[in-house]
Amino acid sequence: MLLLLLLASAFLLLPWAGAGEIIGGWEAKPHSRPYMAHLSIRSVSGNSRCGGFLIRPDAVLSAAHCVAGKR
Repeated sequence: MLLLLLLASAFLLLPWAGAGEIIGGWEAKPHSRPYMAHLSIRSVSGNSRCGGFLIRPDAVLSAAHCVAGKR
């Protein structure tokens, strides 16, 4: 019963209802997280932005949907 209630509430949270906002957080200071990366990917199909993190000085690991079909 509780699971059904949680699933129903997840579908009812609309973006205009404030569900996409961070509450109680604060902005990180620039360069305070040196292992994080912001990716801005330009392609013929459009621009996209994603996050990632450094796994080596010359490599960023990100989610597959950030670059899927962007060729």
